[in-house]
Amino acid sequence: MQKEQKRIRRENWFLRIFKKISIIKYIFLIYILITILISLFLFWPITHSQYLKEHMSMGKIKFNYSDAFFIAASAFSDTGLSTIPIGLCFNQFGQALIAISMLLGGFGIFTLKIYVLQTIFGTKLSVFDSQITQVERGSHNIGQTKKIIKISITTLLITLLITSFIFTIIFYTSPYGKFDNQEALKPYNPFIFNPYEEMSQNPKGDFQKSLRYGIFHAISSLNNAGFDIIGQKSLAPYNEEYALQIFTLLSIFIGGIGYPVIYDIYRKIKSFSKHETTYRITLFTKLTLVTYLIVTAIGLLFTFTFELSSKNEHSFWKQQSYGNNWAKTFAIYFQTKSTRSAGFATIDYYHFTKQSLVIHSILMFIGFSPASTAGGIRNITVSILFLSAISMILGRKSVFAFKRQIGKQTLIKAINIFTIGIIIVILGTLLGASAANLNEGFDDSQKQFNMLHILFEICSAFGSSGLSTGITPNMNAWGKLILIICMIIGQLGIQQTILIWGNNRKKTEYYQYIYEDVAIG
Repeated sequence: MQKEQKRIRRENWFLRIFKKISIIKYIFLIYILITILISLFLFWPITHSQYLKEHMSMGKIKFNYSDAFFIAASAFSDTGLSTIPIGLCFNQFGQALIAISMLLGGFGIFTLKIYVLQTIFGTKLSVFDSQITQVERGSHNIGQTKKIIKISITTLLITLLITSFIFTIIFYTSPYGKFDNQEALKPYNPFIFNPYEEMSQNPKGDFQKSLRYGIFHAISSLNNAGFDIIGQKSLAPYNEEYALQIFTLLSIFIGGIGYPVIYDIYRKIKSFSKHETTYRITLFTKLTLVTYLIVTAIGLLFTFTFELSSKNEHSFWKQQSYGNNWAKTFAIYFQTKSTRSAGFATIDYYHFTKQSLVIHSILMFIGFSPASTAGGIRNITVSILFLSAISMILGRKSVFAFKRQIGKQTLIKAINIFTIGIIIVILGTLLGASAANLNEGFDDSQKQFNMLHILFEICSAFGSSGLSTGITPNMNAWGKLILIICMIIGQLGIQQTILIWGNNRKKTEYYQYIYEDVAIG
């Protein structure tokens, strides 16, 4: 009886605090505090490798607290952008901290806490816990939040365990890894693709290093983070290791579809096993999967068209270093899928045509599923806007999908999210252009950046993707702050970010204005 009274008092104390600070503000505050804590550790020399210390002393690498905070924010938001190569510049302790940050940010720190308390200790979900997990990784139905968390986290943990084993085996045995000191140390040429890393980074035959690579890559891919500890070129050394790329794409998909979709698919599979036909896939799941397939297919079509028609001899399709036509085809497929908040690259994005960069910027701006590790405006928003346009063309007064009507409030939210997302990207691009050294490339030995590359980087941050053309290290402290803001908005979502600064309490409307239409279009 006393324990129950203590629990009620504790719950009431949380509710009193909640009345003073909204759920989303509470989440935002905790996220910022965790990011600051991680950044302090990453700035502490105890996490630095000898490589970083030597290159800092020689002036070849500039690393200050803004870099540490940027990497911490990128890891916790599961973005993947970095100002320095983390595989070379951080020791095993530093890399472990980044991996933990990706895991906490991807699974949801409050969601993980509730999962542990539920599964291990059998703790009941309080009202406050239900509300906070619903905002972070739940569904519109607060009664299903507990079930969604249990099924989804269990599925992700099992996937993480399996993929860690698979990736470890691949790294340990793969004959396709490109590691050679002579090739890696060749003079840098921005127009020629060089996937080689130094032999010291080669995990083949080294079980300890393969295990470390495997676990880190499993966490990064499942949480759609895009970080790697192989070297300076993401997955480029394994651009011919298709088993690694295929399992990476599978991990990206499972981690990016969102908790409600995972739970929905589980319920459908369970109904099949019980020979039940009554359970129906929700509209949310249908729109998520169908939109993902359509958007990806359109992105693939346009990317192939632009790359194949390119006349630039230095462009992606013209370079022999990318392999034969099959290798280039799979590379385009992998990169198009990677834009959906994943952030891994087997190529140098600087070699893609400008048209392809625009297409991939749009894909990153769209992102993947709500209630997942993905950023951007989310594909549900795009699907609702598209369905609205179809309804207008067909002369319908309502929006329909899969024999279901979508409410006008949902349509208004989708329009608002899209509009605000466009404004964020435009402002971020304009402000980012003033914070980056765009004149760094008039020397043929350096990359030449322009506004398009800034746009690509902003969309990458906003979409929690992490793909980069290489301009992020050229950003000053102001530019890093702009990217961090985009990362945070991408992780929380536009709708939730607005509630941080606004009032989410519904006010009673005591009167309404006279209705009047205006001409548009």
